[in-house]
Amino acid sequence: MRVRAAVLGSALILAPTAAIAEPAEGTAVISLLDAGATEPLADSPSESAGYQLLTEPLAADEFFVAGVTWEGAAPHSVEIRALEQDEWGDWYALEIEADDEGRDGTEPYIAGGAFGIQVRVSGEVLPEALDLALSNGRGGDSPSTEIPDEAAVAPQPGSEMEEAINADEVAPEPLLDAHTATTSSFTAGDAVQAVPASLALPMSPSTLTVPAPRVVTRAQWGETRVPPLWRPSYANLGGAVIHHTAGSNSYTAAQAPSVVQSVHDYHTYSWGRGWDDIGYNFLIDRFGTIYEGRYGTLSSTAGKMVVGGHAAPANTGSVGISVMGTYTGTVQPSASSMTAIEDIVAWQFSRAGVDPRGTWTFYNSRLGRNSTVPAVLGHRDVSSTVCPGNIYPLLSSVRANAALKIESARKPQRGDNDIAIYKTNDFSPTANEYQYFGKSGDEVYVGNVLGNGDLPFIRRGNTFIFAEGPTSPTTTRTHVLGTAGQEVYTGDIDGTGREAVILRSGNRFDIYQNPASNRPTKSINYGRAGDEVFVFDWDGDGMDEIAV
Repeated sequence: MRVRAAVLGSALILAPTAAIAEPAEGTAVISLLDAGATEPLADSPSESAGYQLLTEPLAADEFFVAGVTWEGAAPHSVEIRALEQDEWGDWYALEIEADDEGRDGTEPYIAGGAFGIQVRVSGEVLPEALDLALSNGRGGDSPSTEIPDEAAVAPQPGSEMEEAINADEVAPEPLLDAHTATTSSFTAGDAVQAVPASLALPMSPSTLTVPAPRVVTRAQWGETRVPPLWRPSYANLGGAVIHHTAGSNSYTAAQAPSVVQSVHDYHTYSWGRGWDDIGYNFLIDRFGTIYEGRYGTLSSTAGKMVVGGHAAPANTGSVGISVMGTYTGTVQPSASSMTAIEDIVAWQFSRAGVDPRGTWTFYNSRLGRNSTVPAVLGHRDVSSTVCPGNIYPLLSSVRANAALKIESARKPQRGDNDIAIYKTNDFSPTANEYQYFGKSGDEVYVGNVLGNGDLPFIRRGNTFIFAEGPTSPTTTRTHVLGTAGQEVYTGDIDGTGREAVILRSGNRFDIYQNPASNRPTKSINYGRAGDEVFVFDWDGDGMDEIAV
């Protein structure tokens, strides 16, 4: 499709053509090119190049996401402003993104239900096939390609040359190798301090994990392409990359699912970035609601994460978390959205055994070697970007609070138990961990009766309560065996690794290989009453025997 162009000054001004149909509902893709680049527009605020292209203020069906894509050389800048609630917003400079897959383009621009759009582009040479994509999350893969009419509300005269609200933001160089493997905490602008070993979290997965926060699934926010065309791949989780988006923070709670769907569509379809799915693993709205992003995120097994498309070259092994909205200048993220970030990090890192205050080393395909960054990092740490804006200085708090959530989840809970069992792995005078299990007056024993490893069990009279795990609290199994007062032993009498409960009265031994049956598997008379009893594999055949 070609566009009729009029030249104003020396910039390319795209004007609607006559007799063009009204834009269709759903997604629209508007070609922004009619001819090659012209001379820079006079009085342009851009220092390095003038605006080579400026569209008219264009009408649109309601949209929640806008983005610009192209083929060929990237423009120097792409800036957008949107018409929301009958008022034109400020110009906003979108970040230019290039990727090994899909189509080059800008980050998605979030709008709170906009009905108008204007775009300006600078660069020595305009790229080929320069397209504006608008999405309300209902257009799918068949967008309208008609050019809309001029917007019903005109911007203030002369405002087409106002400076973008974020024009002064300069993307820093990525940190990448600013950290070594011995560092494990980071605060923007400060030297990295190592976490003392006494405070470091165990770097191994724990059976005690932080509970999953409430997450709106893909099906709940409206995605029906299950599965996508690509085959998901999974990697060991080592880092969390925090993002924000561009554009307006004015969307409502009711509009937020449509914003997520619109980001998905812009990332997914060939009229947008063409990634065949949303890039982020999780998205968070300004109200703190968490949304599942990339397909396979919620089905990733503990310690793994489906590889996303959010922070090249650090996609593999990271979870991408994006807060929807722009947090620059004086705009700060809400407390609820920051809590949501902490909840995701604590939940996923506790499943993977990752310390939020530690570091993450990943293979950097751009450098051809490993790079080390904080385990919880901003997008700017691995790419030349200002993302995640004002969230970045708050990441030190995210690390600390996520670590506290993990520590709290791993701390044994007493509940209604009176007995504390202290455990040491190295026979040192200090316990490595402890477990609450049983009440005062209970008899406490240890054995691999359930086949889950050596775990405590207690006897109250002839009622036995077996712990199913080493944590507090833990699930239990209860069985009635024998009579009160019998001596209790355990032993692997058949070489399976699972121990039987052995109850002794006098010289009679009742052997319960399956406590659930409440009947002894076998009984033997051996030795004399009063003999000392030992149960062990004395002949090395892999099976325990009774010795007196």
